[in-house]
Amino acid sequence: MTTVYSWRAKPDRIAEFAEWARGATAEAARFPGNLAATVVHNEDSRDFHVVHQFATRRQLRDWLDSPEREKWLRHARKLAATKTAQQHRTGLETWFHVPSEAAATMKPPPRWKMWLISLVAVYPLVLAFQAWVVPLTAAWPLWARSALFPVVLLTSMTYVVMPLVTRLLRRWL
Repeated sequence: MTTVYSWRAKPDRIAEFAEWARGATAEAARFPGNLAATVVHNEDSRDFHVVHQFATRRQLRDWLDSPEREKWLRHARKLAATKTAQQHRTGLETWFHVPSEAAATMKPPPRWKMWLISLVAVYPLVLAFQAWVVPLTAAWPLWARSALFPVVLLTSMTYVVMPLVTRLLRRWL
């Protein structure tokens, strides 16, 4: 489960908001089930996108309802001019969405396009994994080999391949 909160910092509080965002994501990273806590921010912008990924909807809810998060939100309200968007996503559409003011009102691409791009992006990773990693792990127990594949594949897809592919194919999507 992924949730994105987009904020616009007050003009004179951008550096403080950046520090707040780092602290808030570090706090979220300590919560059970946290897969990633990230801040997306361009240096020439007042906009900050705080991305939280949790293993389950319940674990995300635990973070969202926590007193720790509430403390961070109270502080953010002093530094932010406004909260510009809030988005919750599950499944493949998370790979095909970059938070922004314009994108906040846009729909994800059609499912067939997401499927096609995912297939084209996954195939080279699977091929490389089979060629180079599988032979090195042949002596490992089945459970360990089986666990390694989704960890490598999903991490590569989420943090390397899909951000690049969706940026390159944005107009088509």
